[in-house]
Amino acid sequence: MPKFSDMKSSILFFILLGLLISCSKNEDLDTCRLERFVQENPLNKSFHYDYITLKDGRIEKFFSYDINANKDTINKAVVFFEYNAKGQVKAVRDEAKPKSIKRYDATLDSKGNATKIIQSTNGNIEDEIEIEYDSKNRPISISSRYLLGINRSIEYDNAGNPYNIFRADIATTPTIAEHTFDDKRNFFSGIPEIKFYWIVRPLNTFLPYGDHNIVSTKVYLLDGTQFKESTNQSTKRELTYNNKGFPESVKIIRQDLSSTISNISTFAYKCQ
Repeated sequence: MPKFSDMKSSILFFILLGLLISCSKNEDLDTCRLERFVQENPLNKSFHYDYITLKDGRIEKFFSYDINANKDTINKAVVFFEYNAKGQVKAVRDEAKPKSIKRYDATLDSKGNATKIIQSTNGNIEDEIEIEYDSKNRPISISSRYLLGINRSIEYDNAGNPYNIFRADIATTPTIAEHTFDDKRNFFSGIPEIKFYWIVRPLNTFLPYGDHNIVSTKVYLLDGTQFKESTNQSTKRELTYNNKGFPESVKIIRQDLSSTISNISTFAYKCQ
């Protein structure tokens, strides 16, 4: 006959299991997955549109384009995500130009991190991107060998936010961006697969790493042998949120005397 202590332990186990399942379901119910992302640049009256197609709760397709002076520009991407049997992103391909299809094929480590990404067009290799991660599987170094010229390093604060980013892409002035963050939910958090695409086509203004959203940025430019703050590139952000804590809009404002609005972004989600 089972002892009372054994029965008590079993009951406690099932209670804890029920709580864990309940918490997991509540987390799923609170998830908002980004489906549309529009950026307006009031300075040159241009718009950038990103549309995300979801299937089984993850990204299937990413479609983006620019509108400048009411004309479609060449900055277009029609990106399809490819997954392995474990549900990890193994490659993306850009079919914006059907006769010139770009692919980004990854080598994954045992944790599913892309440690190397090969860029090719119609099978011809153009670039090789290498990524290093910390013990928490966060990228800390991204560098390419050939045409893309991506060269970045990332530092994280105690809350896991990527607060310091060094950028020295080919043909650009080296910069350091220091960010501060809110305590709300990163608008990318419902679609973690986007992190793969950010590695090969990084957005400078928005980051899919970390749990929160940027609220201010100080930018430092290399001047000779020293980095000096560029006040006309340093910014603050005004954000509004939906009832689940995800941003609905972001207004980016320069912190110099002009207080110029340089970006107005709006977001649409599929929330559970």
